[in-house]
Amino acid sequence: MPYSLLDDSLFRIRQPDSTRSDVSLPEVLSRLSTGDIASFEALQPHQQQPWYSLLVQLGALVMARTAHEDLPDTPGDWHTALRALSGGDAQAWHLVTDDPAQPGFMQPPIPEGSLEAASYKDDIPTPDQLDVLITSKNHDVKTARIHAPHPEHWIYALITLQTMEGFLGRGNYGIVRMNGGFGNRPLVGLAPDLAWGPRLRRDVQVLADARSTLLERYDAHGPMLLWTEPWGGAKDEAISLYDCDPYFVEICRRIRFTVDDDGSLRCWRANTKGQRLDAPKSLNGITGDPWTPVDKGDGKALTLGESGFTYQKLHDILLGENYERPPALEFQSGETDAMYLVARALVRGQGKTDGLHHRIVPVPSKVTSLLSSNKSASKILADRAKMRIEKAATVRSKVLYPALSAVLTGRPDEQPDSDQLAPWMDAFDRAVDARFFERLWASVDMDQQDAQADWQQLLRSEATVQFDDAKDHAPQSATRYWRAHSSAESIFRGALRNHLPEAFPEQPADEQPVEA
Repeated sequence: MPYSLLDDSLFRIRQPDSTRSDVSLPEVLSRLSTGDIASFEALQPHQQQPWYSLLVQLGALVMARTAHEDLPDTPGDWHTALRALSGGDAQAWHLVTDDPAQPGFMQPPIPEGSLEAASYKDDIPTPDQLDVLITSKNHDVKTARIHAPHPEHWIYALITLQTMEGFLGRGNYGIVRMNGGFGNRPLVGLAPDLAWGPRLRRDVQVLADARSTLLERYDAHGPMLLWTEPWGGAKDEAISLYDCDPYFVEICRRIRFTVDDDGSLRCWRANTKGQRLDAPKSLNGITGDPWTPVDKGDGKALTLGESGFTYQKLHDILLGENYERPPALEFQSGETDAMYLVARALVRGQGKTDGLHHRIVPVPSKVTSLLSSNKSASKILADRAKMRIEKAATVRSKVLYPALSAVLTGRPDEQPDSDQLAPWMDAFDRAVDARFFERLWASVDMDQQDAQADWQQLLRSEATVQFDDAKDHAPQSATRYWRAHSSAESIFRGALRNHLPEAFPEQPADEQPVEA
């Protein structure tokens, strides 16, 4: 049987010294558990999250379900441990198997006995057509572009489909680790380093520590690798969610691979009449996924919108009270060095993809120490962040908006179309977003008055940049030009002083103008 993830060097990697190597899955995990890998050559940006999540889950399962108190060191130990997860069945780690009634990697056994009997179709000619990306009119990322795929292209696409896909019409159901068929599976967590190895080692330990809390509703001895279980696609074949291991690796589609005479892979698929997992309708994506925040008010897993991880959203998740933070976003005991907040999600829409959103926020050591050990100081910082968000919204709506409206119309009481104001309003939002956490972390060493002044001065500066740019570049009526500028200047300066009083420190007495 060809294409064994355990034995064959199917993955092309770039090592930290920039040399390239071809390695097997046990070698990948061995390098990450003891050192690092700089990059995976064929891995696309939107596939990084599912690949990383799978590697971490495999590490956590090995520690929990095999005789390993720590991650294995050598490729040989990893080979033995991974095979143990599949009950000793090596076929479960092959991309192609001789017997359809046996599992292949991420491919459940076919109870019907053959592809023909199960009505499989071979209508997926390239890996990117198996993938989850949906493009409109072939714009942005092109479809069917990988014409000579390497096996790893198929592997990454298969993992992304089986662990990230949602509902795509009757017969094509999605995963349970998202809120609804049109939701998404976000990844929000902390990392000691942005390299693959340190991140993986940290998150595997996080999962190991959090496992006991999940065993109240999951089965410590339940199914782990769901592709090893036979699946004919009927509704009554669904596996009960809470019969599974807490860190089960999910699949959502019936997929099989065969090999043509020329050695190339061929992908087959079959529809199903129900989801692979039987989960309560009220679940709303709350599965204990270690990277998914939960909205406390709605009782739902986070579904990221097309606006992405804005500073408002990340503040709410990390510092606010509206979200239950996932284990990967909790500071662990002994974590006092600088960290990174890593947030990633592929946002799904109806018949389209609403963007791959990825954001990294450095967290300095002084903030890490504060958030991990001082609840009262954390509350002060959270309240300060909330006030800063509110102040930015005030400047946007009560300073910049009326002033820009006056520039464009020449009349304070006349409102232009919002699309006309968008270039400057959006630019202001982006500028504030880019500086928000940097200035918030810096304010940890400031008292309340100095912190207010620092933030208000930044808002004044960024609003002024956009106001001045609009005066220079916005389309304006020649007959109203001077009146519009005069009116806009008056509105802008007055509103700034009214809403940002701390941004205008009083002049010293010896610099005050002397009356005649």
